[in-house]
Amino acid sequence: MRVIKNILSQLHIYVIWLILATLLWSWIFLFVTDTVRTKKVMVFIDAACQDVELRMELEKDMPKGLRMIQVRPFSYFLFDDENLLRADIYIVPASKVEAYRDSFTPLNGGELPGYTVSSEGGIRIYDAAAGSGAAKEFITYTVPGEEGEDYYLFFGAQSVHSAFANETGDDAALAVAEALLHLH
Repeated sequence: MRVIKNILSQLHIYVIWLILATLLWSWIFLFVTDTVRTKKVMVFIDAACQDVELRMELEKDMPKGLRMIQVRPFSYFLFDDENLLRADIYIVPASKVEAYRDSFTPLNGGELPGYTVSSEGGIRIYDAAAGSGAAKEFITYTVPGEEGEDYYLFFGAQSVHSAFANETGDDAALAVAEALLHLH
């Protein structure tokens, strides 16, 4: 009984050590498995998605010079605005285009041959009226019982892999976007 009382009286110390150990191991895991921005393309999707499966599919035909493609749903960025703002590719519903507008580099009509660029400067990746779009196997654009909306693909304004965002950017974000658009 005395041992139990001793443990309970020091429980707060055990909880603090547990939290610190979890944070330390999370940081170590991130440090070991992540890479620098110039060696990865980050895709932000504001919808439910199978991020691991989509990442694996996109990495099958990864552009030269990259080590990884990160696919992140919105929930991943809840407490990480910095990475959200630095994403290379955004897939967002029409209703949220205005909320993220400062993070995008809008495309002009002729900048991406073969794709129709919307008035907002993005490429429609999902057409709600037709129920068709790219990567439907990996991205849940509509929830049953709810009215769907169109989704658009944009390039990030702070992307290091988009020639649309800056003159020094490579075309890795464009290659990943084209691969995404060809997934059916």
